Amino acid sequence: MQRFRGKVAIVTGAGSGIGLAIARAFASEGAAVVIAEINPATGAVAAATIGTAGGQAIAIPTDVADETQVARMVEATVDRLGQVDILVNNAGVVAHRLLLDLEREVWERQLAVQLTGPFLASRHVARHLITRGATGRIINISSVAALMGRVKGGAHCASKAGLTMLTRVLAMELGAYGITVNAVAPGLVDVPAQRDELNLSGAYKERYLREIPLGRIGEPADIAHTVLFLASDEAAWVSGQLHVVDGGLMAGHLSFQGVHDFTMLQGTGMEGELP
Repeated sequence: MQRFRGKVAIVTGAGSGIGLAIARAFASEGAAVVIAEINPATGAVAAATIGTAGGQAIAIPTDVADETQVARMVEATVDRLGQVDILVNNAGVVAHRLLLDLEREVWERQLAVQLTGPFLASRHVARHLITRGATGRIINISSVAALMGRVKGGAHCASKAGLTMLTRVLAMELGAYGITVNAVAPGLVDVPAQRDELNLSGAYKERYLREIPLGRIGEPADIAHTVLFLASDEAAWVSGQLHVVDGGLMAGHLSFQGVHDFTMLQGTGMEGELP
């Protein structure tokens, strides 16, 4: 299946993890992919890996928080591949620290990459699409942290919550041009950054799994599948939405049900109150 043959997709932060899985998925369905990665070596390896698998990919070193670099990346994409059709704002940084201990420069860097970066990339890609008279897709990688607080995740939560609202406003402003804008909110996914933070260690993983109705940690492909749907023709009338992909985490607190588990009322004389 080649849903994206003839399309060009930019994926920021695509040197590893979720971004790389998204880039590979687009390439496997015919898109030419730009690996917009801050680390030149990592980006080059990712592009080469996609090429070895039969796909088309180029790496363009980019710090998404730097507007000059973002503008050059979009221009280089058009120069080398002819156009841009899809943008996936995936780049992120880790700042796992209590707010009381968080240095301002660390706070500002996370917001610069995870909120200002998507604004800059979206603006430059949208301007290209509008000038070209073409429809397009923008997909922002948010997080369940946009929906619930996380200790030591203040900057992350703030940037992802802001990204969700940015998604909605962009959808409103760009809809007249046929450009859809959506966000995907992953739960815990098995990627190197999570391993580095020990979020996949035995104790943390076991505790986290108590909250997951589907009983497993996410895989990068779980997120990539949703992104490709949102970039496809099948999602042409979907815009301004946050799509949660988390194994059911945000459905409720599975590990803490108490009397709300109505089966526990059996034998108490309160059975008549069962719904």
